[in-house]
Amino acid sequence: MFKALVDPASGQILGASLYGLESHELINQIALAMKAKLPYSFLRDQIYTHPTMSEAFNDLFK
Repeated sequence: MFKALVDPASGQILGASLYGLESHELINQIALAMKAKLPYSFLRDQIYTHPTMSEAFNDLFK
């Protein structure tokens, strides 16, 4: 189960809760995007290798 809170005005990720396989690796990508003040669309629009859990970002941030 993945959930993220995004500021609708700026598109910045305010927080996330990730529960699943390899969540410990994915949360680092979320933290990096938050620290760099990247919009959620940066993670949404990436092309991730298949099969990996990071592919879930495409669906999470649709």
